[in-house]
Amino acid sequence: MHTDSRTMLKIFSPFFIALIMVLLPIQGVLACKCVSGETERSRFDKADYVAHVKITAAELRDASELENATSDMFDMADGESEYVRVSFEEMEVFKGEKFSSSFLRELPFSNGNCMLGLRPGWEYVIFLSKESNGFVFACSGSFSFYNAMDVSTKIQKLREWAKEKK
Repeated sequence: MHTDSRTMLKIFSPFFIALIMVLLPIQGVLACKCVSGETERSRFDKADYVAHVKITAAELRDASELENATSDMFDMADGESEYVRVSFEEMEVFKGEKFSSSFLRELPFSNGNCMLGLRPGWEYVIFLSKESNGFVFACSGSFSFYNAMDVSTKIQKLREWAKEKK
């Protein structure tokens, strides 16, 4: 190694370390923050409706058409006044009855807002409470089949918990 190369390495190594240290906290700020201490089971117990669904369509809509929209919900979306209306097909219901009129809702996906980014053609397990007004959040326990590890084990647990509730 040349002397110039060693000098450059000594200069740039601290620079890169400092750059990494500065950028790491950004990930924490942009990450979704769910309530700690909740388990998969406690989320299942709290939910009124849990189902395996396949998304058939997603459409950006104006929030003014929502009857029960709260300003708090749209404050989370950085002032956006739009939502995504999602059509879905039920594949398997683990708990409850469908109480939304064949639509799910979510805020437009952005860093830190805990949305799943529901995509047509993809399959999900969704957890909804009546208070959610049909809005799907990752913190409710909802998950995508494409991002989850060991989906078959999770589905089996849901089936077991559903049997216990009957």
